Amino acid sequence: MARPKFSTDEFKPTGKMYPGVKLRIGNNNEIPSTPVLNKPIGSYDNFKLIFEGKKPYWIPVVGSPGTSDTTMFRPRINPDNVANHQLFDGGPRFPYEDYPDVIHSDWFDLKWQWVDSIGGATVYPGNPKVPDMTNWEEYTSIPDLDKMDWETCAKQNVDYLATDRMNQLGIQCGLWERLMALMDVVEACIALVDEDQKDGVHRFFDKYADFLIGYIGRMKDVCDINSVMLHEDWAHQMGPFISPDTAREMLLPYLQRIVDYVHSRGMLFEIHCCGDCKMLVPLFIESGADMWNGQPNLNDMGGYAKQYKDSNFVFGVMAPDIVPEVSYEDMRKAAREWVDEYKDYKVAVSFMRPLGEPVLQFHPKLREALYEYSRIAYQDED
Repeated sequence: MARPKFSTDEFKPTGKMYPGVKLRIGNNNEIPSTPVLNKPIGSYDNFKLIFEGKKPYWIPVVGSPGTSDTTMFRPRINPDNVANHQLFDGGPRFPYEDYPDVIHSDWFDLKWQWVDSIGGATVYPGNPKVPDMTNWEEYTSIPDLDKMDWETCAKQNVDYLATDRMNQLGIQCGLWERLMALMDVVEACIALVDEDQKDGVHRFFDKYADFLIGYIGRMKDVCDINSVMLHEDWAHQMGPFISPDTAREMLLPYLQRIVDYVHSRGMLFEIHCCGDCKMLVPLFIESGADMWNGQPNLNDMGGYAKQYKDSNFVFGVMAPDIVPEVSYEDMRKAAREWVDEYKDYKVAVSFMRPLGEPVLQFHPKLREALYEYSRIAYQDED
Protein backbone atom coordinates (compact mmCIF):
# COMPACT_ATOMS: atom_id res chain seq x y z
CA MET A 1 0.00 0.00 0.00
CA ALA A 2 1.47 3.37 -1.06
CA ARG A 3 2.05 6.03 1.53
CA PRO A 4 -0.34 8.97 1.48
CA LYS A 5 1.05 12.15 -0.04
CA PHE A 6 1.88 14.93 2.41
CA SER A 7 -1.03 17.21 3.23
CA THR A 8 -1.12 20.33 5.39
CA ASP A 9 -4.08 18.65 7.11
CA GLU A 10 -1.44 16.70 9.04
CA PHE A 11 -0.82 19.86 11.07
CA LYS A 12 -4.42 19.96 12.26
CA PRO A 13 -5.02 18.88 15.89
CA THR A 14 -7.00 15.68 16.33
CA GLY A 15 -8.65 16.91 19.52
CA LYS A 16 -6.38 14.75 21.68
CA MET A 17 -3.60 16.18 23.83
CA TYR A 18 -0.23 14.93 24.96
CA PRO A 19 0.05 15.38 28.73
CA GLY A 20 2.22 18.17 30.09
CA VAL A 21 4.90 17.90 32.76
CA LYS A 22 4.30 19.74 36.01
CA LEU A 23 7.94 20.10 37.06
CA ARG A 24 10.30 22.85 36.04
CA ILE A 25 13.05 22.17 33.53
CA GLY A 26 15.69 24.86 33.68
CA ASN A 27 13.76 28.10 34.10
CA ASN A 28 10.40 26.68 33.05
CA ASN A 29 7.73 26.05 35.65
CA GLU A 30 6.14 23.38 33.51
CA ILE A 31 5.91 21.96 30.01
CA PRO A 32 2.33 22.49 28.84
CA SER A 33 0.21 19.83 27.21
CA THR A 34 0.46 19.81 23.42
CA PRO A 35 -2.02 18.80 20.72
CA VAL A 36 -1.78 15.47 18.92
CA LEU A 37 -1.53 16.18 15.19
CA ASN A 38 -3.13 14.31 12.32
CA LYS A 39 -0.03 12.38 11.22
CA PRO A 40 -0.38 9.27 9.02
CA ILE A 41 1.14 6.95 11.65
CA GLY A 42 2.08 7.23 15.31
CA SER A 43 5.43 8.69 16.32
CA TYR A 44 6.66 5.45 17.89
CA ASP A 45 5.74 3.44 14.80
CA ASN A 46 7.66 5.99 12.75
CA PHE A 47 10.73 5.52 14.97
CA LYS A 48 10.50 1.74 14.62
CA LEU A 49 10.74 1.94 10.85
CA ILE A 50 14.24 3.42 11.14
CA PHE A 51 15.41 0.72 13.53
CA GLU A 52 13.97 -1.93 11.22
CA GLY A 53 16.18 -0.58 8.43
CA LYS A 54 13.29 1.11 6.60
CA LYS A 55 12.60 4.71 5.69
CA PRO A 56 10.41 6.54 8.20
CA TYR A 57 7.45 8.67 7.20
CA TRP A 58 9.32 11.71 8.52
CA ILE A 59 12.56 12.44 10.35
CA PRO A 60 11.61 12.17 14.04
CA VAL A 61 12.34 14.87 16.61
CA VAL A 62 14.36 14.27 19.79
CA GLY A 63 15.90 16.43 22.50
CA SER A 64 12.95 18.79 22.90
CA PRO A 65 11.02 17.92 26.07
CA GLY A 66 7.28 18.09 25.59
CA THR A 67 7.36 18.74 21.83
CA SER A 68 9.46 15.87 20.51
CA ASP A 69 8.40 12.44 19.27
CA THR A 70 9.32 10.93 22.63
CA THR A 71 7.68 11.07 26.06
CA MET A 72 10.21 11.55 28.84
CA PHE A 73 9.29 9.17 31.65
CA ARG A 74 11.27 9.31 34.88
CA PRO A 75 8.83 8.26 37.59
CA ARG A 76 9.05 9.13 41.27
CA ILE A 77 9.17 5.46 42.23
CA ASN A 78 12.88 5.85 41.44
CA PRO A 79 14.24 8.12 44.21
CA ASP A 80 17.18 9.17 42.03
CA ASN A 81 14.72 10.95 39.75
CA VAL A 82 13.40 13.01 42.64
CA ALA A 83 16.86 13.81 44.00
CA ASN A 84 18.19 14.76 40.55
CA HIS A 85 15.25 17.06 39.67
CA GLN A 86 14.55 14.62 36.82
CA LEU A 87 10.95 13.86 37.69
CA PHE A 88 8.75 13.36 34.62
CA ASP A 89 5.61 11.35 35.32
CA GLY A 90 1.87 11.53 35.83
CA GLY A 91 1.98 12.37 39.50
CA PRO A 92 1.45 15.75 41.15
CA ARG A 93 4.02 18.51 40.86
CA PHE A 94 6.89 17.99 43.29
CA PRO A 95 7.47 21.07 45.54
CA TYR A 96 11.20 21.53 45.07
CA GLU A 97 10.97 25.06 46.43
CA ASP A 98 10.27 23.51 49.85
CA TYR A 99 13.42 21.35 49.73
CA PRO A 100 17.11 22.20 50.13
CA ASP A 101 19.52 21.96 47.20
CA VAL A 102 20.76 18.64 48.60
CA ILE A 103 18.25 15.78 48.43
CA HIS A 104 18.82 12.27 49.70
CA SER A 105 18.10 9.21 47.55
CA ASP A 106 17.40 5.85 49.16
CA TRP A 107 19.13 4.15 46.25
CA PHE A 108 22.68 3.56 47.48
CA ASP A 109 22.11 6.09 50.30
CA LEU A 110 23.47 9.07 48.33
CA LYS A 111 22.92 12.81 48.66
CA TRP A 112 22.55 14.74 45.40
CA GLN A 113 23.47 18.43 45.13
CA TRP A 114 21.46 20.49 42.65
CA VAL A 115 23.66 22.76 40.49
CA ASP A 116 21.48 25.37 38.83
CA SER A 117 24.14 26.56 36.36
CA ILE A 118 24.24 23.15 34.65
CA GLY A 119 20.60 22.21 35.19
CA GLY A 120 21.51 18.97 36.96
CA ALA A 121 22.59 17.34 40.19
CA THR A 122 25.73 15.58 41.36
CA VAL A 123 26.94 13.73 44.42
CA TYR A 124 29.03 16.25 46.33
CA PRO A 125 32.67 15.13 46.00
CA GLY A 126 35.21 14.49 48.72
CA ASN A 127 33.44 11.90 50.85
CA PRO A 128 32.91 8.85 48.62
CA LYS A 129 30.43 6.21 49.73
CA VAL A 130 32.80 3.47 48.48
CA PRO A 131 36.50 4.28 48.93
CA ASP A 132 37.68 0.99 47.41
CA MET A 133 35.84 -1.40 45.10
CA THR A 134 37.72 -4.46 46.37
CA ASN A 135 35.11 -4.99 49.07
CA TRP A 136 32.33 -2.68 47.95
CA GLU A 137 29.73 -4.83 49.73
CA GLU A 138 31.03 -3.47 53.04
CA TYR A 139 29.97 0.08 52.11
CA THR A 140 26.79 -0.18 50.06
CA SER A 141 24.17 -2.61 48.82
CA ILE A 142 21.92 -3.09 45.81
CA PRO A 143 18.41 -1.63 46.36
CA ASP A 144 15.48 -4.00 46.86
CA LEU A 145 12.97 -3.77 44.00
CA ASP A 146 10.37 -5.64 46.07
CA LYS A 147 10.09 -2.66 48.43
CA MET A 148 8.94 -0.31 45.67
CA ASP A 149 5.29 0.65 45.19
CA TRP A 150 4.72 -0.67 41.67
CA GLU A 151 0.92 -0.58 41.97
CA THR A 152 0.84 3.16 42.62
CA CYS A 153 3.37 3.78 39.86
CA ALA A 154 1.17 1.92 37.38
CA LYS A 155 -2.03 3.77 38.35
CA GLN A 156 -0.34 7.16 38.41
CA ASN A 157 0.99 6.92 34.86
CA VAL A 158 -1.84 5.40 32.79
CA ASP A 159 -2.87 8.74 31.28
CA TYR A 160 0.67 10.12 31.12
CA LEU A 161 1.79 7.20 28.94
CA ALA A 162 -1.37 6.95 26.83
CA THR A 163 0.43 8.34 23.77
CA ASP A 164 1.51 7.26 20.30
CA ARG A 165 5.00 8.54 21.06
CA MET A 166 8.13 6.65 22.00
CA ASN A 167 7.45 6.42 25.75
CA GLN A 168 10.99 6.41 27.07
CA LEU A 169 12.00 5.26 30.55
CA GLY A 170 15.01 7.35 31.54
CA ILE A 171 17.57 6.02 34.02
CA GLN A 172 19.87 8.67 35.45
CA CYS A 173 22.68 6.40 36.63
CA GLY A 174 24.03 3.77 34.27
CA LEU A 175 27.09 1.67 35.06
CA TRP A 176 29.77 4.35 34.87
CA GLU A 177 27.52 7.08 36.26
CA ARG A 178 26.80 4.91 39.32
CA LEU A 179 30.48 4.13 39.85
CA MET A 180 31.31 7.85 39.74
CA ALA A 181 28.50 8.62 42.19
CA LEU A 182 29.78 6.01 44.63
CA MET A 183 33.52 6.76 44.35
CA ASP A 184 34.03 10.28 42.89
CA VAL A 185 35.35 10.67 39.36
CA VAL A 186 39.12 10.24 39.79
CA GLU A 187 38.82 7.23 42.08
CA ALA A 188 36.29 5.62 39.71
CA CYS A 189 38.71 6.03 36.80
CA ILE A 190 41.46 4.42 38.84
CA ALA A 191 39.23 1.53 39.91
CA LEU A 192 38.65 0.55 36.27
CA VAL A 193 42.39 0.00 35.68
CA ASP A 194 43.64 -0.95 39.16
CA GLU A 195 44.35 -4.70 39.12
CA ASP A 196 43.50 -4.92 42.82
CA GLN A 197 40.04 -3.36 42.28
CA LYS A 198 39.00 -4.66 38.85
CA ASP A 199 37.50 -7.88 40.18
CA GLY A 200 35.39 -5.86 42.60
CA VAL A 201 34.26 -3.54 39.80
CA HIS A 202 33.23 -6.54 37.69
CA ARG A 203 31.37 -8.00 40.64
CA PHE A 204 29.55 -4.71 41.23
CA PHE A 205 28.67 -4.17 37.56
CA ASP A 206 27.35 -7.72 37.35
CA LYS A 207 24.98 -7.12 40.27
CA TYR A 208 24.07 -3.62 39.15
CA ALA A 209 23.28 -4.76 35.60
CA ASP A 210 20.97 -7.39 37.09
CA PHE A 211 19.32 -4.67 39.17
CA LEU A 212 18.79 -2.36 36.18
CA ILE A 213 17.37 -5.23 34.14
CA GLY A 214 15.01 -6.03 36.99
CA TYR A 215 13.94 -2.38 37.26
CA ILE A 216 13.34 -2.10 33.51
CA GLY A 217 11.45 -5.39 33.42
CA ARG A 218 9.12 -4.51 36.26
CA MET A 219 8.47 -1.09 34.76
CA LYS A 220 7.64 -2.70 31.42
CA ASP A 221 5.24 -5.06 33.22
CA VAL A 222 3.20 -2.26 34.79
CA CYS A 223 3.64 0.76 32.49
CA ASP A 224 3.25 1.31 28.75
CA ILE A 225 6.89 1.99 27.85
CA ASN A 226 8.55 1.11 24.57
CA SER A 227 12.02 2.61 24.96
CA VAL A 228 14.79 2.99 27.53
CA MET A 229 17.44 5.70 27.85
CA LEU A 230 20.46 4.98 30.05
CA HIS A 231 22.77 7.80 31.15
CA GLU A 232 26.43 6.81 30.69
CA ASP A 233 28.62 9.94 30.54
CA TRP A 234 31.81 8.19 29.45
CA ALA A 235 33.37 11.47 28.25
CA HIS A 236 34.04 15.09 29.14
CA GLN A 237 34.78 18.16 27.02
CA MET A 238 38.24 16.96 25.97
CA GLY A 239 37.45 13.31 25.32
CA PRO A 240 36.71 10.03 27.16
CA PHE A 241 37.32 9.61 30.89
CA ILE A 242 38.85 6.22 30.08
CA SER A 243 40.32 4.58 27.01
CA PRO A 244 38.06 2.75 24.57
CA ASP A 245 39.94 -0.46 25.42
CA THR A 246 39.16 -0.05 29.11
CA ALA A 247 35.51 0.73 28.33
CA ARG A 248 35.32 -2.37 26.12
CA GLU A 249 36.75 -4.56 28.88
CA MET A 250 35.06 -3.11 31.96
CA LEU A 251 31.76 -1.57 30.80
CA LEU A 252 30.69 -2.90 27.44
CA PRO A 253 29.78 -6.50 28.45
CA TYR A 254 27.31 -5.25 31.06
CA LEU A 255 25.88 -2.56 28.79
CA GLN A 256 25.36 -5.20 26.09
CA ARG A 257 23.49 -7.39 28.55
CA ILE A 258 21.14 -4.51 29.42
CA VAL A 259 20.60 -3.61 25.75
CA ASP A 260 19.91 -7.26 24.88
CA TYR A 261 17.29 -7.45 27.61
CA VAL A 262 15.61 -4.23 26.46
CA HIS A 263 15.43 -5.62 22.93
CA SER A 264 14.10 -8.95 24.21
CA ARG A 265 11.14 -7.03 25.66
CA GLY A 266 10.42 -5.41 22.30
CA MET A 267 11.77 -1.98 23.26
CA LEU A 268 14.29 0.42 21.75
CA PHE A 269 17.44 1.56 23.55
CA GLU A 270 18.98 5.03 23.53
CA ILE A 271 22.36 5.60 25.13
CA HIS A 272 22.87 9.04 26.66
CA CYS A 273 26.49 10.17 26.76
CA CYS A 274 27.72 13.73 27.18
CA GLY A 275 31.19 14.93 26.23
CA ASP A 276 33.43 14.52 23.20
CA CYS A 277 32.60 10.94 22.19
CA LYS A 278 34.34 10.60 18.82
CA MET A 279 36.49 7.72 20.10
CA LEU A 280 33.51 6.00 21.73
CA VAL A 281 31.01 5.90 18.87
CA PRO A 282 32.16 2.43 17.72
CA LEU A 283 31.48 1.11 21.24
CA PHE A 284 27.98 2.62 21.25
CA ILE A 285 27.27 0.77 18.02
CA GLU A 286 28.92 -2.43 19.30
CA SER A 287 26.71 -2.34 22.40
CA GLY A 288 23.65 -2.85 20.23
CA ALA A 289 22.13 0.49 21.26
CA ASP A 290 19.73 2.04 18.77
CA MET A 291 20.35 5.77 19.13
CA TRP A 292 22.51 8.53 20.59
CA ASN A 293 21.83 12.29 20.76
CA GLY A 294 25.19 13.84 21.62
CA GLN A 295 26.17 17.42 22.42
CA PRO A 296 26.44 19.26 19.09
CA ASN A 297 29.18 21.64 20.21
CA LEU A 298 31.48 18.70 21.03
CA ASN A 299 30.47 16.15 18.39
CA ASP A 300 30.03 16.26 14.64
CA MET A 301 26.77 14.35 14.81
CA GLY A 302 25.99 14.80 11.13
CA GLY A 303 29.48 13.65 10.22
CA TYR A 304 29.12 10.58 12.42
CA ALA A 305 25.80 9.74 10.74
CA LYS A 306 27.55 9.76 7.38
CA GLN A 307 30.65 7.92 8.62
CA TYR A 308 28.63 5.10 10.20
CA LYS A 309 25.86 5.00 7.61
CA ASP A 310 26.18 1.24 7.19
CA SER A 311 25.29 0.62 10.83
CA ASN A 312 21.73 0.56 12.12
CA PHE A 313 22.51 3.30 14.62
CA VAL A 314 20.55 6.56 14.70
CA PHE A 315 22.29 9.87 15.42
CA GLY A 316 20.53 12.96 16.75
CA VAL A 317 21.66 15.79 14.46
CA MET A 318 21.00 19.37 15.53
CA ALA A 319 18.30 21.23 13.62
CA PRO A 320 19.44 24.12 11.45
CA ASP A 321 20.30 27.02 13.72
CA ILE A 322 17.42 29.25 12.65
CA VAL A 323 16.15 31.76 15.21
CA PRO A 324 12.76 33.54 15.13
CA GLU A 325 14.23 36.68 13.51
CA VAL A 326 15.05 34.78 10.32
CA SER A 327 12.53 35.31 7.51
CA TYR A 328 9.96 32.62 6.80
CA GLU A 329 11.41 32.03 3.33
CA ASP A 330 14.99 31.66 4.58
CA MET A 331 13.82 29.36 7.36
CA ARG A 332 12.12 27.06 4.87
CA LYS A 333 15.17 27.11 2.63
CA ALA A 334 17.39 26.03 5.55
CA ALA A 335 14.94 23.28 6.51
CA ARG A 336 14.81 21.96 2.96
CA GLU A 337 18.62 21.94 2.69
CA TRP A 338 18.94 20.15 6.03
CA VAL A 339 16.51 17.43 4.93
CA ASP A 340 18.25 17.09 1.56
CA GLU A 341 21.58 16.60 3.33
CA TYR A 342 20.45 13.97 5.85
CA LYS A 343 17.42 12.20 4.36
CA ASP A 344 19.52 9.24 3.19
CA TYR A 345 21.10 8.66 6.61
CA LYS A 346 19.77 7.30 9.90
CA VAL A 347 19.14 10.48 11.84
CA ALA A 348 16.70 12.17 14.17
CA VAL A 349 16.45 15.95 14.27
CA SER A 350 17.61 17.30 17.62
CA PHE A 351 16.43 20.57 19.09
CA MET A 352 19.01 20.33 21.89
CA ARG A 353 21.28 23.37 21.90
CA PRO A 354 24.87 23.16 23.15
CA LEU A 355 25.13 23.55 26.92
CA GLY A 356 26.42 26.97 27.89
CA GLU A 357 25.12 28.80 24.84
CA PRO A 358 22.69 31.67 25.34
CA VAL A 359 19.15 30.36 25.58
CA LEU A 360 18.04 30.97 22.00
CA GLN A 361 14.74 29.91 20.53
CA PHE A 362 14.36 28.16 17.21
CA HIS A 363 12.06 29.60 14.57
CA PRO A 364 8.49 28.66 15.60
CA LYS A 365 7.74 27.12 12.19
CA LEU A 366 11.01 25.20 11.84
CA ARG A 367 9.62 21.91 13.17
CA GLU A 368 6.74 22.06 10.71
CA ALA A 369 9.09 22.76 7.80
CA LEU A 370 11.42 19.88 8.69
CA TYR A 371 8.42 17.58 9.05
CA GLU A 372 6.95 18.69 5.72
CA TYR A 373 10.13 18.33 3.70
CA SER A 374 11.03 14.96 5.21
CA ARG A 375 7.46 13.69 4.68
CA ILE A 376 7.74 14.68 1.04
CA ALA A 377 11.17 13.05 0.76
CA TYR A 378 9.86 9.71 2.06
CA GLN A 379 6.28 9.70 0.81
CA ASP A 380 6.96 7.38 -2.17
CA GLU A 381 8.98 4.79 -0.22
CA ASP A 382 6.35 1.99 -0.08
